[in-house]
Amino acid sequence: MLFIAKSKRQAKFSIFILAMALTSYSSANEISENKKNIETTINQSFKPLMKKYGVLGMAVGVIYNGENHEQYYGIQSNIDSKAVDKQTIFELGSVSKLFTATAGAYAESKGKLSFQDHPGQYWPALQKSEINKISLLELATYTSGNLPLQFPDNVKTDQQILQYFQNWHIKNPPGQYRQYSNPSIGLFGELTARSMKVPFTSLLEQVIFPKFNLKQTYVNIPKQQQKHYAFGYDQMNNPIRVTPGPLDAQAYGVKSTLPDMLTFLNANLNPEKANSDLKKAILATHKGYYKLGNMTQALGWEVFSYPTSLEILQESNSEKIVMQSNYVERNTTQIKSKVFHKTGSTNGFGSYVIFIPEAKFGLVMLMNKKIPNQERIKAAYEVFNQLNNK
Repeated sequence: MLFIAKSKRQAKFSIFILAMALTSYSSANEISENKKNIETTINQSFKPLMKKYGVLGMAVGVIYNGENHEQYYGIQSNIDSKAVDKQTIFELGSVSKLFTATAGAYAESKGKLSFQDHPGQYWPALQKSEINKISLLELATYTSGNLPLQFPDNVKTDQQILQYFQNWHIKNPPGQYRQYSNPSIGLFGELTARSMKVPFTSLLEQVIFPKFNLKQTYVNIPKQQQKHYAFGYDQMNNPIRVTPGPLDAQAYGVKSTLPDMLTFLNANLNPEKANSDLKKAILATHKGYYKLGNMTQALGWEVFSYPTSLEILQESNSEKIVMQSNYVERNTTQIKSKVFHKTGSTNGFGSYVIFIPEAKFGLVMLMNKKIPNQERIKAAYEVFNQLNNK
């Protein structure tokens, strides 16, 4: 009887072990299948863009339900034909503005500045200029009234930058018109650095990037990392890299890898898990300040209600919105469910980032050629739709 009872216990235990093994096998299969589906979806949406526009190299990462999925395509230059991989460094273009905005929000959280302050408080040479009537918030949200998309071609040196702002005059009422502008957020970044009493590049490379735990993100790429720095390609397929310009680090000068940008995006998707020093700053960049149609301008990020349409996302990057001055309304209510995105380009690179907290979704696209923003947004939207509808 004892033998039979023992055998029954052994049998039940064996069945239990078998059931556990089958469950584990089934879960592993399900995870593998999900991973395969996501990779297929990325391929179908983004890979055709390489052929259509003659893109040599691209990296696309998706965050979905707490997991990262990375896809690498092509080569980082036709000089050495090295394959794009986790270490390949791309120029971010205007996606750099997200780091500038975060740096400003970080300085504000540390009591070093207030968004209601004015430039002359941190750059005394601007105290008697009209630019001193503009608040830091208006600089960060492109609502000074009429600072242009780019500096004039003759503005190159630090002295010429100062003279440009000293001689600038208000045309449209501040806080009433948005005109997307590198000089605007460039000055915001410069004032942020002055409030922290460090050069702007040092503020990013020695404070902000390390707090996000970014391993290969730079303004100035170190010599030992140059082998990973992709070449961009212009519309004639000539190799090109970004050249120094006025307040370039603040507006478009950051370079990074796909894993680092996914780390940055994850911190924005889950600010409660971020470095405690950064949590308040990250949340501050998510707050919308000015409404322009269906878009709300936050700090760096452009924000939309969730769910939103492809047309609305694309409209935010239309020529009218990017190149012209547009009337805005002060945002008085914060949207509960949001979509955040930002595009970026240099003459040889294109980038796009988007995240949707409610859907636990984020996407980063980096490529070494500039293609139309509308195409990047469409491909990312297709990926999200495919995953969200499964």
